[in-house]
Amino acid sequence: MKKMSFIIFAIVPSLAFAGGDNDWRLYLRADAGITYSDLTVADYDLGGFQGMFNFAAGGQSGRWRAELAWQERATVSELFSSLLTQTMASVEQHGLMANGYYDVLSSKYFAWYVGAGAGLNNYETVVSYQNTGDEIREDGYSAMLGAYTGLSVNFEHIGIDVGVDYYYTFKPSLNSVVPKVGLRIIF
Repeated sequence: MKKMSFIIFAIVPSLAFAGGDNDWRLYLRADAGITYSDLTVADYDLGGFQGMFNFAAGGQSGRWRAELAWQERATVSELFSSLLTQTMASVEQHGLMANGYYDVLSSKYFAWYVGAGAGLNNYETVVSYQNTGDEIREDGYSAMLGAYTGLSVNFEHIGIDVGVDYYYTFKPSLNSVVPKVGLRIIF
């Protein structure tokens, strides 16, 4: 995690100098959302609610934003199914994404944005059969894609975002739509 933070905060300041007129402003962003995931691992249904948290550092110039984001997905487990079947299942996901955004409609205080991103997803799934003691684990890396839209309320140094994110991970194969709310601190 420390290496990832170092990479994000080492690369992103270079965005400030990417434009010839040097009108890029740096920002930090955090947002959270919740989704329902329907995932099957080792013939076990992992369907359930899943929390998502994003932490990002980037730069914005005019209607454009570019950022590197670190995403955490909370463990998914079905409590009732686990009690009945004596089986516990979970999935953990962590992603690093490069994202770009564009304000389609923009005024001084409001904006409707669209965006897209791509990155790397690190995952670990665990299915534990409590009655036999058997456990099935799978972990690895896979590609991750995202598409975003939402509304921003912007002030001089603060941006409040309310939107919907779509994510697709190739392994484990997972589609998710995540309503979210977030805060940007603009420097």
